[in-house]
Amino acid sequence: MGNSEDLLVVDEKVLNRVPSEERRAKGPYAMIECFQHIPCNPCTKACHFGAIRPMKDINELPKVDYDKCTGCGLCAAHCSGLAIFIINEAFSDTQTEILMPYEYLPRPEKGAVVDGVNRDGETVTKAVVQEIRLFPDKTALLGVVVDDRFAQVVRGIRLPFMEKDRIRDGEPEDVRIDESIVCRCEDIDMDTLTRLMDENHLSLNDLKLEARFTMGPCQGKTCTALLVQQLSRRLHIPPEQITGPRYRQPLKPVPIGELAGYPGRQ
Repeated sequence: MGNSEDLLVVDEKVLNRVPSEERRAKGPYAMIECFQHIPCNPCTKACHFGAIRPMKDINELPKVDYDKCTGCGLCAAHCSGLAIFIINEAFSDTQTEILMPYEYLPRPEKGAVVDGVNRDGETVTKAVVQEIRLFPDKTALLGVVVDDRFAQVVRGIRLPFMEKDRIRDGEPEDVRIDESIVCRCEDIDMDTLTRLMDENHLSLNDLKLEARFTMGPCQGKTCTALLVQQLSRRLHIPPEQITGPRYRQPLKPVPIGELAGYPGRQ
């Protein structure tokens, strides 16, 4: 477990989204940690209370009206980027419950003690599983309880068995799986990326053609940096020497109606 205070540092752009102390004392609220201008708006459609303000442009960053937010969790369950967390600092006098999206199986049981990790995946504290909410589409939200000082720090958990790599069925024991998602738009994991690089696909354009990296709705705004990082390590060259994929107009997603000359029509 990390003991350094550096592990507890929270980016200013996150802190700027934390509601007032008065609102936090009233109960659960949504923290939307989405900072990239990508064409995505399922959270606005999911909220039954109109707490996520309407967007004039689908590329806008979502904003929460905390006077309307009830902390119900529907927006977190519908966020494809796993960027929404429900924070309940009123859980007790000393502890906070953090409700987060959880996509792994098996899920921990209520009462299980797990490692709470920060946004970089570093363990910062112990957490106790308080609840598991399952939605009709099988999306799961996991509620964990931590000390109040970790309310804006913990954004994931690690189970004891996750410390060891999993071995793929039927493969030699030195072949291990890394199911970390690299491209969320196309649902491509690190294991796929590693296999492609092993097959000598060692450029962003090659990866784009072979597996549709950077071709989803966000147009590579999320995965490009991860791809550059992995290619840099594999090729032993600085990241700035890796040439990016080719982009064509339009660079920003626009409604079909605008292209047809009918502003406002989708």
